[in-house]
Amino acid sequence: MQINNSFQKNANISMVAQLLWKVPGISRVEIARRLDLYRSTVSNIINTLIENKVVFEEKEGDAMPQGGRKPIFLGLNERFGCVLGLELQPSGFHAVVLNVFGTPLFSRSAALPDLPFNETAESIIDGIMPSIKATGMPLLGICVGLPGIVDAVGGRIVKSDPFRLTDHDFSKPFTARYGVPVLVENDANCLAWYELANNRGNDLKNFVCLNTEYQTEGARFGETTGMSVGIGVAIGGAVYPGSKHAAGEFVSHSWRSGANGQTGIDPDLMRRVRTDDAAFAEWTVDLFGSFLPVVAVLDPESVFVHGELARRGEYVREILAARVPQFGAIMERTGCELRFGTGDDCLVAAGAAQMFYMNLFSVPACSNNELGTALDWDSVFAITARHRA
Repeated sequence: MQINNSFQKNANISMVAQLLWKVPGISRVEIARRLDLYRSTVSNIINTLIENKVVFEEKEGDAMPQGGRKPIFLGLNERFGCVLGLELQPSGFHAVVLNVFGTPLFSRSAALPDLPFNETAESIIDGIMPSIKATGMPLLGICVGLPGIVDAVGGRIVKSDPFRLTDHDFSKPFTARYGVPVLVENDANCLAWYELANNRGNDLKNFVCLNTEYQTEGARFGETTGMSVGIGVAIGGAVYPGSKHAAGEFVSHSWRSGANGQTGIDPDLMRRVRTDDAAFAEWTVDLFGSFLPVVAVLDPESVFVHGELARRGEYVREILAARVPQFGAIMERTGCELRFGTGDDCLVAAGAAQMFYMNLFSVPACSNNELGTALDWDSVFAITARHRA
């Protein structure tokens, strides 16, 4: 395979960089073998990545028994750049800055400022910029996760009831303002990106992420009090957006037309879900009873549980065992694993940032998740060169 044009060049760089991301400490010879590329092609790519401070030579290995040059092991430079991930909810925001290995360099959480939506996002990002500058690393991109139907490819918020937005162009004005790619995605899908990135070394490809957060009526932009639910679906190693970007939008089997919210549960009970164990149990039974057919139909390898449910993982397991035993039965029958997250408030923001790296390291010709905002290597090299200038 030869580098014969800009598209092929970027595809080959992505393949090599992705392998280094998944398998740190690999040699040029092993890269060429695994990717079925000419050694000269790999050497050219590695030289380009070294020149742009993305890759460095870690150490020299032992000579092979048959002789020849000693292999030189390669590693990604953890300081070649960072990405800002931002979660926006009516109740507030969470922000985190990650390096290429997903290590948090900075985090912040607070209430939303009292401003219109775009000005709210600008105010938050502007306030974080000094902390990003203090890392000494170039900012490669900004990624935002929020509740609603999001066209991540087009950078557009199709509909977000919590923020009262419809057909809202998000990425283009923010990309122009900050001079780096700015991406937007549904919050539950951000968690699917998070799990794909964190499991990149063990080939996990098919799973479901269940995200649950408590919203309060008095929150900025908010309308109702109770639990919000979102579902992120990964199929074949890619986040599945749906035919109209609405995959994962949840309503329970108790929901009826005209009901305010995602379930048909009494609003008074929903207000008590966070403080009343009995109310929490009723909502959990309604949720997992509705979620059962999803698991049966999709046949995922794992179901990841995040947010409020993860913070009460042991109690959730007790409720499922006692009141929704069929859920455990279908999980056992299909060999699916129920995995609770940490409940960390910043995981959606971290997943938003990981979305950037996942797309940067994906091969364009083979990816179903090419984003409208370019994430090609030439653009990344230009960003890092500006930072060094």
